[in-house]
Amino acid sequence: MRQFDVRTPFDTSVDTLWTLLQDASLLSKLTSFPKVTLVGDGASVEGNVVQLRIGVGPVSLPWNSVITLAGDRAFCDQGVKLPFPFRRFSHVHRVEQVDGQAVMVDEVTFDSYVPTVLVEYFVLRPMFKARAEAFQKTLNS
Repeated sequence: MRQFDVRTPFDTSVDTLWTLLQDASLLSKLTSFPKVTLVGDGASVEGNVVQLRIGVGPVSLPWNSVITLAGDRAFCDQGVKLPFPFRRFSHVHRVEQVDGQAVMVDEVTFDSYVPTVLVEYFVLRPMFKARAEAFQKTLNS
């Protein structure tokens, strides 16, 4: 298992960032790699199953997660049906107030069929970086 955190500060209110983060349909619109399509309800409430299609090139694979915990400006999704190369995936999403900024915190724990360091640095970290840039553009518009 591999675990890493990503902390992304934004010049906005915690409430505004939290509202954006909870909208799974926005995830579909903002994620350019891989292409993400929401299938059904994307509510970040405990017990909800979030169904996504992850597209890389001409291939589209299912990614289903269940929201296992939802609380004050935080929720956790656990992968239940994951595409290759993932074996397990857990993602805590949290928003904090730090020095006058809203900070998006992503706590990721995963295991994969290929070396996890490669998945982290060539798939997940670039995805989080692109998502942060897309969130910033949305906040600036």
